[in-house]
Amino acid sequence: MIQRLWAGMLLPWQAWGELRQIKARWYIVIPVLLNITFAYLLFRYGLSGYLITQFTTLIDGRMPSNMHWIAPSIHTILDILAFVLVTFMAVRLGTIIGSPFYAIIADRFDRQYLAYDDTPTMSFVWSIVTALWFEMRKIVLLVVIWAIGVLLEFIPVFGPLLGLIWVIIGSGFTTLLDYTDISMGRRNFTLRQRTAFFLTHLPETIGFALVVTPFVGFPVINVFSIPLFVCAGIGLYVRYLAPAQGTKYPTVLGTK
Repeated sequence: MIQRLWAGMLLPWQAWGELRQIKARWYIVIPVLLNITFAYLLFRYGLSGYLITQFTTLIDGRMPSNMHWIAPSIHTILDILAFVLVTFMAVRLGTIIGSPFYAIIADRFDRQYLAYDDTPTMSFVWSIVTALWFEMRKIVLLVVIWAIGVLLEFIPVFGPLLGLIWVIIGSGFTTLLDYTDISMGRRNFTLRQRTAFFLTHLPETIGFALVVTPFVGFPVINVFSIPLFVCAGIGLYVRYLAPAQGTKYPTVLGTK
């Protein structure tokens, strides 16, 4: 159990070496450059540019004269929020536009570990469409997870604790879906099938989620770490989650 948990935790740190073995390091550079480009454009022309300026001007204009001393603090808070939000938006855009390059990396991982797998290579356009469709579904899932967490908070006595546990589980589950989608999405696995894969290899998936989830929200760091985590998610699939040749998919709730 501990050994399998540790194996999942090591995957993000092993990803760079794996990329060297399959000669795919240059393909990860492009998503990183896309993240940096989108971050710059959004900072320059987006929330921390025009919109934040307009918002702070509105606040300054409506703030009573005896409260202007707090304006610098409000501006700082808004800048921090914009910094976090813009960086997050940039890496999501980079992941979508960079999905064809992740697909190339996934193909090379498949040839290395799953020689028997005959999953067809995705086209450039279809990779982007699939990534965009996943992001839209993920937003719906996040809203559902958030709504359930809010409802749990209303349970007397244990509500806050249950809500916290639910958020932690939901965050880890979303992380697993996010970083294995490049492998599972191209095989058209349903949500139940993906959940079955995660439950069948629970120690590895928990270990992976424990390492990756905390880094996702860190601004600047996530610009560089998320492309590597996507590759680590591909490694998680090909090394542990993928069904062996001739075996059936795992089942959950009676669904194959």
